[in-house]
Order: sequence, then C-alpha cells, then structure tokens
Amino acid sequence: MIDVNWLALAIGAPLVLVMTLATRTVARRRGWMHQPGPDRIHAKPVPRLGGVAMYAAFVVVALVVAQPYDLALAGLLGGATVIVGVMLVDDIRGLRPRDKLLAQLVAAAIPLACGIRIDAVSNPFGGVIDLPLVIVVPFTLFWIVGMMNAINFTDGQDGLAGGVSTIAALVLVILSSRLGLPDVATLALALAAVSLGFLPLNFYRASIIMGDSGSHFLGFSLAVIAILGPAKIATAMLVLGVPILEVAWSIVRRVARGGSMSTRDARHLHHRLWEAGLAQPVVALLYYVLAAGLGIIALLVERVNKVYAFVGLMALLLVLLLVLARLPRRRLIGRKSDSSSMAEH
Repeated sequence: MIDVNWLALAIGAPLVLVMTLATRTVARRRGWMHQPGPDRIHAKPVPRLGGVAMYAAFVVVALVVAQPYDLALAGLLGGATVIVGVMLVDDIRGLRPRDKLLAQLVAAAIPLACGIRIDAVSNPFGGVIDLPLVIVVPFTLFWIVGMMNAINFTDGQDGLAGGVSTIAALVLVILSSRLGLPDVATLALALAAVSLGFLPLNFYRASIIMGDSGSHFLGFSLAVIAILGPAKIATAMLVLGVPILEVAWSIVRRVARGGSMSTRDARHLHHRLWEAGLAQPVVALLYYVLAAGLGIIALLVERVNKVYAFVGLMALLLVLLLVLARLPRRRLIGRKSDSSSMAEH
C-alpha cells in the first residue's frame, strides 16, 4: 500500500467539482468567457476561470492533510497564490507577455526563498552532482518557469492539460512514497485529486476551461513538488516530455520565423493532430497514453535509461512533427468545427 494520506483524494476531487460548478456560474454571469476567434478552434464562448476552483480546492486540501505546516508548504502555497492571482487578471483583462514572465519569476522565487531549490542533480551514470549556488538559483527558477509554460502550452484542447497533469502527479505520488516521503506524496495526491475532479467538466465538450490561471497553477505545483525530494526531476521531465519538448520546439519555430518567443500561435502538436483529422477526445487520449507510458518507464527503468528514453522521445516527436507538416489539413483553425473549446497558446 502506498504510504499516503488518502483523505486528499476523498476531499479534493468532490470539492473541486463543486467549486468548479460555482465558478462556472459566476463566470457566465459576469461575462468572463473565452471568446471564439479567427485563430482559435472553439466555436462558442466558454467560461475560462476553472483554474481558480482548482487552486482554491488544493489550498483547502493541503491545509487539511499537510502535517506539520512548514516553510516548504508556505513556499508552495505562497507561490501558487501569486501566480494564480496574476493570471486571473490575465484571464479577465489580458496582460502583456513581459508582465506574465515577471509574474512567473516572482512566483518561482517564493519557493526558492523558502528553501525549495535544486541544489543537486542525479548523475545518470551513478552518484549525485552537487550544484554551486551560482547555478542553483537560476536553474531552479528556470525549472519552475519552464514547467509553468510547458503545461500552459499543452492547455490547447479540452481535457488535455488536466489529464496529463493528473497522470504526472500520480507518478510523483508513487515515486515519493517509494522514496519514503509520505508528506510529499500526499501533496502530489492532492494535486492529482483537484486536477482529476476538474476533468468531468473540462473534457470534450468542455463547459469550462482552466484558463492561464489553471495551467500556470498546475505547472507551478508540479515543478515545486518534483523538487521536494531527490531523484524526481528526471522523472517529471520524462513524464511531461511531450509538453517540455513542445515548449522548446515552439521557441525555435517562432524565432526561426522572425517572431518573438512570446508570440502566440496555433501550431502545437495537438493543433496539428486535430488539423490532420483526429477528433479532440482521440488527441487527448493519445497524450494520456504517452504520459502514462512514459510514467511507467520512469518508475521502472534506471537513471541512465531515462536519459535514453528522453532522447528517443525527442527524436520521435521531431519525426512526428515533420510528418504532420507534410500531411494535408482536413481542418483549418478558425473555421467552425465540432469543438466546443480549444484555447490557443
């Protein structure tokens, strides 16, 4: 039996479902909707503040099940509060990319100030590599900010980011329990619970989406929980390999086309799969299978094999993107479709 407080799951999933229903009602009444547009796939307005419900439920569950309260918990909840608050403004009014990046850095600095940092990394060929402080700070910031953007880039289709994050959190539950970290495992289970409880209202056809507040909350929380204990950074990188590689690919693609790294487009892998003719639920399930398969690999193989698996995933994704680029488009983003909501990032 996994050493974890199962109360996190029993409370988290139903609580976030109730909170999401309430949030959806408020968003509709206030007109806080994600609108269709020429570069977006969804065909009708959808409430976009589901992330607030996930965050609120997670805070409640964490305060109930996390014992004792410590500086690490304060760093996790404090940073999550900052990023959700700022991205809530972005969901309602919109923010400039540089303001969003500044918010990401501030949020990432909070757990860092509370002692949550990557001060060592596992050597794939054995042992541990201690990092000097001059590298610890930027590397930790880069990891947390990068994970927020990875999940945000994945939030382009009903149920996609929520499902992948649930699987990643469950893998961290198992690994943390194996490492003798029941408190960390319980926090990961709380995150899985609120993400899982949100999915019934977010999967195709979604009646609410999480917005930037939700995707940033999930990415931030996964990043911080992965730091809380040894040997979990590599696991998180492998499980979330597709979103992480999509961020890198998007940056290269945008810069190569003469644009800014922060320029939005609808050319991510899930967009291309949809354009090629796959239905939204099929694309989501494909991502789930990839994340689950990579999670199993991460839990079963040795460290050096995780490196080989990540390199193999990188090559596979590159080939897939090249193939999709040559396939005829059966759908075009901006035309009305059977989609109820596919956000563009």
